[in-house]
Amino acid sequence: MLTAMKILFIARRFPPSVGGMQRFAFDLAQSLEAKEDMRRITWGGSNKWLPIVIPVLFFRALWRLTIDPSYTLLHIQDVLLSPVGWLLHVLSGKPFIVVAHGLDVTYENGLYQKVIPWFLRRASAIISISQATADEVVKRGIKPERSHVIPLGIIDEFENVPRDRKRVAAKLGMPELKDKKILLTVGRLMKRKGVAWFIYEVLLELTQQDPSILYLVVGEGSERKAIEAAIMKQGMQEYARLLGEIDDEARNLLYKNADIFVMPNIKVPGDMEGFGRVAHEAAVAGTTVVASSLEGIADALADGKNGILLPTGDKKAYITKLAGLLGTPKKLEKFGTQARTYTLKNFGWGSIAKRYLEIFRHLPGQK
Repeated sequence: MLTAMKILFIARRFPPSVGGMQRFAFDLAQSLEAKEDMRRITWGGSNKWLPIVIPVLFFRALWRLTIDPSYTLLHIQDVLLSPVGWLLHVLSGKPFIVVAHGLDVTYENGLYQKVIPWFLRRASAIISISQATADEVVKRGIKPERSHVIPLGIIDEFENVPRDRKRVAAKLGMPELKDKKILLTVGRLMKRKGVAWFIYEVLLELTQQDPSILYLVVGEGSERKAIEAAIMKQGMQEYARLLGEIDDEARNLLYKNADIFVMPNIKVPGDMEGFGRVAHEAAVAGTTVVASSLEGIADALADGKNGILLPTGDKKAYITKLAGLLGTPKKLEKFGTQARTYTLKNFGWGSIAKRYLEIFRHLPGQK
């Protein structure tokens, strides 16, 4: 019989703050709590407070370990907190594991790259969300036998979301959506997302072939001005719209009612796509995903099963594939249904949590 574990879960990015890392931490915590005894010590506010928050997280965790020494392991939810995990390990003797996302490993800062890998090398295990992230972890001197890959899980939020263009149009105040072929991108607006590249290199020619195409971009970020400039320079005001941040209902309606979800990521040194959670969200919504075969995206999508992967930066490949798919709506619908089934079967949180617990049980002191 397996001995029950008691897990102390420490995270600096957690709801109510918004983002992919926050959502991942919340879903993982819930899934682990459903199977084992676990307590959370988290921060759900702004990153600007991190110089204060990180010591507070440490002392809260140390107090918890002091008043209840029955905890069997420390779960550190991202690489930046690995010094916290190591120090708690030294003081308590508990093994600690670290979850690696991508940028938290590759962040281009000389001091960071000298200090953080030292702590990572002392973790009992590092669990990366993609093979691309795991490769970066091993490059920093972590023994391969301590490096593991477990993808993000997914929850089905779309079973009761309707395919109803009129409802989407009304929700967004965009009556023209009813008659458009919608390409959709969702995510933080960063250079690596490739939105500006897509507008410059792909969208102009696509809309010349089919003027009914409309490209919708959901999210905010540092690249917004560059994307706005691309729209203006290419004269794409009629064919591309930046919607900014929208509420969950509107976002899910767009996922469900878009014709194709596009992830045209490009290579940016020092800034990698850890996994590509939005690709799974679109797939579970039953929408065909067309994406760059790059970094963590290649772990999220199995080409031809829950997405279509193209060479990154290949303008011709994107134009040819998107134009062909938009011209065959029945094929899009069939592939979307297949992608939804595949993604739910292979990336459900129940099976993902089991994989985490299997690694936990092989750590020192666990059974």
